Amino acid sequence: MEQPTRQHHGEVVALLECAMIDAALAKVATARDVLTVDMHVSFMRPASGKLVVTAQTVGGGKSVCFCEATLRGGDGEICSQATGTFRYIK
Repeated sequence: MEQPTRQHHGEVVALLECAMIDAALAKVATARDVLTVDMHVSFMRPASGKLVVTAQTVGGGKSVCFCEATLRGGDGEICSQATGTFRYIK
């Protein structure tokens, strides 16, 4: 009997979170640190091949930043999406 394919979602979550942190830091020219306050991830399909993550800021102010990220698989299709809230510290 063939075993089903299993994927460790923690790796995908880490990729999405790191991309959103980079986007939040770019908004303040890396002059401050950020702390993840909240994050929601949707898994659409298994990720395979060369993975590409893109992220952008979508709002916020002086103390918080709202971001979203998309992870695409080697075929260019969306595998996962995330939104996050990040607090600026220091």
